[in-house]
Amino acid sequence: MADLTSGETTIFLVLPATVETLPDVVNALSEGLEEHGCPHPTVDRLVVAVEELYVNVAHYAYPEDERPGEARVTIEFSGNDDEGHCVAVTIEDEGIPFDPVAKKDPTLPHSVEEVKIGGLGILMVKRMTDTFTYERRGDSNVTTITKCW
Repeated sequence: MADLTSGETTIFLVLPATVETLPDVVNALSEGLEEHGCPHPTVDRLVVAVEELYVNVAHYAYPEDERPGEARVTIEFSGNDDEGHCVAVTIEDEGIPFDPVAKKDPTLPHSVEEVKIGGLGILMVKRMTDTFTYERRGDSNVTTITKCW
């Protein structure tokens, strides 16, 4: 981890885009959030959001015959105790173009019995973060979420 006295820290990870490498991403994020004094409820929400985005890349970004592809994760911390802290998490892949931000929000179920597995992850990411952006940069999907505390 970089020197935290400046208030800025950047972590870069380049991993095979598989669910088996998800713990590497979660551990780096969790450790950085803890070092920057992030409240535990916010840590939990960010971990869920990043897990959802990363698993989507692992499962859907690359065609079956091209798996595993590569995922590049950048975690950038900024701020200080006086002004507050922020984290930006960017996940890049060279998989099939997909803009999760443009995906229409699903209709929420009226009861727990109506809940189906899948389909609510992107909505959760939208609701758990301050910003959620996507851009296609050349051959890469670039998804970024931010959260401040």
